[in-house]
Amino acid sequence: MNKKKKINFVIGLGKSGFWAAKFLKIIGKHVIVMENRKNKHIEKAKEELEKMNIKVLLNTPFKFSEFSNLIDYIESIVLSPGIHLDNETVILLKEKGINIIGETSIGWNFLQDFKWVGITGTNGKSTVTHLLSHILEVNNLKAPPAGNIGIPICKYAHDYKLTNKKIDWIIAELSSYQIEIAKEIKPKIGIWTTFTPDHLERHKTIENYFNIKNNLLIQSEFRIYNYDDDYLRQSINSLNKGIWVTTKYDEEHIDNCDYWVNKDGYLIEQSKSLFNIKDFKLKGNHNLQNLLLATAAARKIGLKDIEIKTALQTYSQLPHRLETIYKTKNIEIINDSKATNFESSIAGINSIDGHPTIICGGLIKEGDSKSWVNVMKKKAHAIFLFGESANVLKSILRKGKYTKEIYCFRELSELILKVNIYAKNHDVKTILFSPSCSSFDQFKDFEERGNYFKELINIYFKNGN
Repeated sequence: MNKKKKINFVIGLGKSGFWAAKFLKIIGKHVIVMENRKNKHIEKAKEELEKMNIKVLLNTPFKFSEFSNLIDYIESIVLSPGIHLDNETVILLKEKGINIIGETSIGWNFLQDFKWVGITGTNGKSTVTHLLSHILEVNNLKAPPAGNIGIPICKYAHDYKLTNKKIDWIIAELSSYQIEIAKEIKPKIGIWTTFTPDHLERHKTIENYFNIKNNLLIQSEFRIYNYDDDYLRQSINSLNKGIWVTTKYDEEHIDNCDYWVNKDGYLIEQSKSLFNIKDFKLKGNHNLQNLLLATAAARKIGLKDIEIKTALQTYSQLPHRLETIYKTKNIEIINDSKATNFESSIAGINSIDGHPTIICGGLIKEGDSKSWVNVMKKKAHAIFLFGESANVLKSILRKGKYTKEIYCFRELSELILKVNIYAKNHDVKTILFSPSCSSFDQFKDFEERGNYFKELINIYFKNGN
């Protein structure tokens, strides 16, 4: 054991762990990666890290016994976002004085001299992150999307260390998991998109979940909030001072907000008309909220109204968010795999015209199922359910007096075969994939689930089966 160079353990070989390990290595740290799984993606990542002389231990559980004989030689443990801070091993390591950090903290500590926008919220944060980054990049600012959107902060730290290329703004989507372990992050601009009960299996109470997210806004120099969100609006007097946006054109909302959209479709900034939103392609009122939040941030950064308007003309939606994946004169199929809870599903369903046949399922989360059922009763032509929580969802729907057809399946592949037949026999105009649940019963994330859905649509619809 090299006592002069202490070990930095990286727990987990997902994207964040992979880039944390690479970055720590190039700044001269001794790194060991531990991963409790083994598959082809992890094996490939292991091979790449081992080329850099980083030791990778697969099929290794995160247990205190793995570290107990090494306590004196540990500099830090970089925790996977999926591991709770109240995990028994984490608690025991902290009791021994071990520094427990997250990948986001490592990136922040290296890149904190750059200007940051920190974006959090239950829903909408990825779209706001992607949209704001696009607006700034089109206007010749280096403003990469980072964090929970799928590009770890440590990747940019790694690339900047090697190239020293300028970054004007880091546009960081930050989940509650990331904020919880990186309370030191202090963005120039903080954005709070929405707040509804989510991740309560992790955070225990809605108050704790709220306080974790609010910490990012407290730490921010300038704050932007969504007045359309019921919980945020009701908390306005307890939140730190900031500016507010709304899509509702009425006296109460306008009196309390700095940005809104008027009846003629013009985006208004404190009574000044900026531009008409007709060039904004995304569906739904929730995406209009996202536009207002991104515009408010872009204006604070210093962009002109015409620069923002021009950028919107070339903006395209992120995958798996109300993404039309198949369309003929007879039918449109929309992939909204990112709808991982009832609230995001409600927003997506309400943005669809007519009465779609809706596909839901996965692993149910806590949330407002009553409002979800009410939207289903109003909008759904029929409902197809799949996955671990299919029967639970069916029970919720029937108890809520949803009386139309419900079909349950274990596997999504079997469901798509049946929904194809159903669509042809019932003249269905729209099929909406709106899971309303997490993906973790059958998939590693919503992206894998959405891509699998696309593959199935290719098989059963595009190929004419």
